[in-house]
Amino acid sequence: MYTICPECSTVFAIEAGHLRKAGGLVRCGECQAVFSAVDSLYQDFADARQALLVEEPEEPQAEAGSKPFETESNVEDDDEAVAVDAGAEPAPEVDETPPVFEVPDESSTSQSLRPSFATNYWSEGRVSWKDVASGAGIGLLILMFGLQWLIFNRTDLAADSGWRPTLERFCSILQCDLPLQTDLSRIELLNRDVRKHPLVENALLVNASLINHAGFPQPYPVFSIGFSDTSGKLVAARRFRPVDYLGEGVPIESGMAPDIPVHVVLEIQDPGKDAVSFQFEFL
Repeated sequence: MYTICPECSTVFAIEAGHLRKAGGLVRCGECQAVFSAVDSLYQDFADARQALLVEEPEEPQAEAGSKPFETESNVEDDDEAVAVDAGAEPAPEVDETPPVFEVPDESSTSQSLRPSFATNYWSEGRVSWKDVASGAGIGLLILMFGLQWLIFNRTDLAADSGWRPTLERFCSILQCDLPLQTDLSRIELLNRDVRKHPLVENALLVNASLINHAGFPQPYPVFSIGFSDTSGKLVAARRFRPVDYLGEGVPIESGMAPDIPVHVVLEIQDPGKDAVSFQFEFL
């Protein structure tokens, strides 16, 4: 069905269900005037247009937010008419299926109806519990993603001097443990010595001392020894974990304390006569 706004002469499509909800009252989406749609209700668009032509209304003065009636077609794109309760809030949204009207001059135009409450939804502060729950759920997912990223990269971040203070405060609240900060460049090899084992045949005795010059405890490094021939080609190598070169009773989890030398004694197999030089490395 169709109705005509008595204030701005705009024709709107409307359904009977919307009229029942508000007792026939509607609000014009063009000039915002509230009027009774029952007083000017037509079954066809052509009938509504014919009624306007018979009445020959005077062209209204241009006002802010209103448009004059046009003879060729008085159905405006994006116009809306929404049923309202007398003195109450706008009614639920109008069906958004765009009807197509046949006008007398054999041209066609499409009219898309928008519910007025959609236009003023946020300006009137109408936020449902569903909106609140959706926003809270999205925020929780973002927080969980951030926590997973921190946990996955905690070792690298803990070694970063920029991130370390932040992570320490974070863990002080959550009662979590951070990996020890690592800086292998601050570990120095004080002395080293490789010689024939005095008691074991075809074995070498390795003595070395290392110290942590960093201002913080850091994990004991992996200790690597390599042997090369006269041309510099590596002929033998072996890596030792802290548990391999530290004595029993040493608290490995506490890390290597700053400025305290650590003495290492290792017994390894003799790589043979081709090995004429050796190298030490911390990994």
